[in-house]
Amino acid sequence: MLAISSPLTILVDVFLLVGLSLFFGWYFYFYLKREIIGGYLGAILFALVGSLLFFTFSHKIIRDILMWFMSPKIGSYQISNLNLIVVALGAFGTLYLVDKIQNRKRKID
Repeated sequence: MLAISSPLTILVDVFLLVGLSLFFGWYFYFYLKREIIGGYLGAILFALVGSLLFFTFSHKIIRDILMWFMSPKIGSYQISNLNLIVVALGAFGTLYLVDKIQNRKRKID
């Protein structure tokens, strides 16, 4: 069931949906130089339809999974107070940075 939203929220939703479809259409058609049925406009249309279908059928499950990782619970019992997404991003980011610093190629003149 859709929640009642203000007209501004609906306008922002439409703007983001169309904007992301334009971006991904450009990315696939011009940047990656992929042949898409209908050219650039076809790529935009496919991106728009795909985003709407994916949102419609998977929004709730993805939201529930992300909410669990942000606050892990089993039933009503709180397992941890950590936001696991932030912890994972911090661990990965730090290791990525250390790896880049440690394994950078040095220029020899």
